Parts: sequence; structure tokens; C-alpha cells
Amino acid sequence: MYENIKNDLSPKEKIDILFKLFKGENISELIDKLDNSAVVGMQYFLWETAAEFGIICRGKEFSRKEITRKMTPTSKYQQQQGCSERTYSCKGTYCIHTNPDCARKKIKEHVNIIAQAIHQYISIEQQNESF
Repeated sequence: MYENIKNDLSPKEKIDILFKLFKGENISELIDKLDNSAVVGMQYFLWETAAEFGIICRGKEFSRKEITRKMTPTSKYQQQQGCSERTYSCKGTYCIHTNPDCARKKIKEHVNIIAQAIHQYISIEQQNESF
């Protein structure tokens, strides 16, 4: 089996991501600058951030489904990539070891979609704030 890779981001990497999110900038190019471990860490960090912002913005009505429904279904993604692995093994955290290019591509799509949701949450909160 594969070794667990440390998928933590440094505080600087997290700040860079948050800075870009608050400025409304595209964060997917950061993926190209990160090693495989940090790419997985970025995805985890964005999920955590989306959940926190979503709960602040939407309260009890926040659901990860509002984000995941915009993502390409795994079976369709595998078909597009010509992948014959079992569907349940098509996870960026697993494939980052066996097929990093494909995993990075999938994670990049997810990161973009999660970031779009976070941008929306930030926008909503900025409209609710009086400056």
C-alpha cells in the first residue's frame, strides 16, 4: 500500500490561498506550484474553508451537495480520461501516487468549483456588511 503523505499546507500557502480568494482571483494556478502532497492539502484546506464559510453564510442550510453537484461525476471523469480503474478508487488522494497528472487535473477542477462557492459566500457576506 502507499505511504501516507503529509498533506499539510504551510501557513504561508494557506494565507496565499485566502488572499486570492478574498481578492476574487483564480487560485488554480497555485496547484502548478505545489508538490503532490501540498495539492492534496490544498483540496482539504479548501473543503474546510468552504464548509466554514458556507455555515457562516447559509447556516443550517449549507450542504456540500451544492458544491459537489457542479463537479464532473467520477464515472464520467474516468471515461473522459480513458481510465479503467474501479470507480471507487478514482480519488485524487489515491491517484496522486499512481497517476499524478490525472489526479492533479481532477483536483484542479474540484479546487476551481470549491473556490467559486467560496467567492459566492464572501460576496454575500460583503453585501451584508456595512463598511
